[in-house]
Amino acid sequence: MREYHEFTMKRIVVATDFSDASYGAIHYAKQLGCRFSAKLLVVHVIDMTRSLQVDGMPTEPLPDRIDAAEDELQRISSSLAFDGVRCSTALRVGGIRETVSGLIKERDADLLVIATSGKGYKGGQGLGSVAEMLLRSVSCPVLTVARLVRQDAYEATHERRVLFPTDFSNTSRAALSYTAHLTRHLDGRLVLLHVDPFGTPPDALPHEKEFREFTREIGSVVSECITRAGDPARTIVKVSAEKHADFIVMGVQRSGAIGIPPSELFAFDVIRLANCPVFTLSAEHQAQPFNHKLQATARA
Repeated sequence: MREYHEFTMKRIVVATDFSDASYGAIHYAKQLGCRFSAKLLVVHVIDMTRSLQVDGMPTEPLPDRIDAAEDELQRISSSLAFDGVRCSTALRVGGIRETVSGLIKERDADLLVIATSGKGYKGGQGLGSVAEMLLRSVSCPVLTVARLVRQDAYEATHERRVLFPTDFSNTSRAALSYTAHLTRHLDGRLVLLHVDPFGTPPDALPHEKEFREFTREIGSVVSECITRAGDPARTIVKVSAEKHADFIVMGVQRSGAIGIPPSELFAFDVIRLANCPVFTLSAEHQAQPFNHKLQATARA
């Protein structure tokens, strides 16, 4: 897997199945493209095997599906170009995971943007199987956008806030520098949250020493450090709403082929419950040590 030696967001892949939720993901990819002068690759994968499994009946003929997908990709590309976003498209027939992962490696992508659920999904508030599959397998940071998330993260009416939950682990520490760079480039403020799942008495909750050590090199961008007790996923979502967070950023351990680590299951819960988009970063997706003098390097 690729390691990040400096913060960059110049190549963004956004996967779409043309569902309503996926257009929300395209919206966020467009805003990131404008903010970071990044180029977008909009990908649609026709997975015939998966279509049969999801629908339970034969789909329309492949040539017709290709024609319809090409027309819709052209419409999306024209709309993005009209808004000043550099964009290309890719239409592939094959397995979704293999195709998207391959394009990310081929294009050396800095970010994958996906919706939490798409066509054929009937799980209500849950996380769709395609989103879960991609979250577990791709080799770059992922921004996951739920169907009903707020769409005002880039409005000029407020200072952007990024919420970073931490358990002070190495996995969390590895994601912190990336998060600090992202927050700085968004002209935002970073809110750190530690959740104690064991219901420690309130007078024992503050973790000032741990926060001081954890934020020693990024203090200039941190606006608040919070400690709460309760169920971690629900507490993170509650605090994100209280603080009007525009993004949540989480460090996770990727599962690979052997099981699903607790941090990944926990991240899935946050993603499906949050009312703002969620970045997930594995330990490999780390930027160079934070330096506030680098704050202008990725601004549009």
